[in-house]
Amino acid sequence: MEPSTPLVAVVLAGGDRDDRLAATVGAASKALVPLRDVPMGAYVANALRRSGVVDRIIWVGKTDGLIRRLVDVELPGGQRMVDSLSLGLGAALGWAAGLGPRPGATEGDGPGREPRILVVSADLPWWDAESVEAFVAHAPAADLVYPVVREADALARFPDQPRTYARLRDGRFTGGNALLLSTKAVTRLLPLVDAAFHARKRPWALAQMVGFGTLLALLAGTARISAIEARVDKLLGMTARAFITSDATIAADVDDPAHLPATLGLPHFPSPGDA
Repeated sequence: MEPSTPLVAVVLAGGDRDDRLAATVGAASKALVPLRDVPMGAYVANALRRSGVVDRIIWVGKTDGLIRRLVDVELPGGQRMVDSLSLGLGAALGWAAGLGPRPGATEGDGPGREPRILVVSADLPWWDAESVEAFVAHAPAADLVYPVVREADALARFPDQPRTYARLRDGRFTGGNALLLSTKAVTRLLPLVDAAFHARKRPWALAQMVGFGTLLALLAGTARISAIEARVDKLLGMTARAFITSDATIAADVDDPAHLPATLGLPHFPSPGDA
C-alpha cells in the first residue's frame, strides 16, 4: 500500500463482562482486561496511533479514559460481532466519503488515493507500532488482504500459547486478527459475513457458500492458498489475497485465561508522548 493512501482503523472491542476472560478478572469487557495495569485494548489503540500510517481510529465497544485519549471515534458494540463490524465499517465509509483532495494538492490534481480500512481486534497486545507499519507497507495490492502465520513462526515466538492451525498444501497456518480492505470490499463483505454468522451451526450451509470442492480440499489438507484466493475472488467479485507474514504478534490474541501468564512479559507500555 502506498504511504500516501489514507487509512482508517476499525478496532472491534465488543463484548461485555459475560466474556469468559473478562469474567475471570472482573473486567467490564475483554478489551478492558488489565495487563500490567493497562487495559488490553489500549495496547492496540496505541500501536495504531504510533504507527504513523493510520489517519483515524474508530473504536467499537467499551472504553476507559486511556483508550478515549487514543482513539478518534467511539461507538457502542453491537449484540453480535457482525453488528459491531457493520457499525465500525459504516463509520469508516462515512469518513472515507468525506475526504477531499490531499493537503497541498493543486487545482486539477483530483482526489487523493482511495482510502483503505484496517479492521483489527482489540486483543492483540503484542502487535506494536512497527508491526502495524510493516503490515500496511508490505501487504499485497488487493481489495481484501488477510494475514496468515506459519506454524513454525507462531511457535517460535509464542511456544506456550496453543493456536488453531489449518493444514494446507502450502504448509500449516494460523490466521491473523486483522483485515485490510478497500472501500469496495466493505459493501461486498458484510452480506457474506452476516450469512456466514447465520450459517455457523449449519455445516452444509457453510459448505454451500464456499463450495463443496473447496471445503473437501480444506478438510483433506490438500487445498492451496492460491485456490482459496481464487474461490474468494469469485465469491465476492473482487481481489482477495492471503499475506504470509512471519510476524506472529498479528495472530497472538488473548482470549482465554490460559493466555494471561504470558502477558506478564509484555514490554513497558509506550505512552503516546514517548520518543
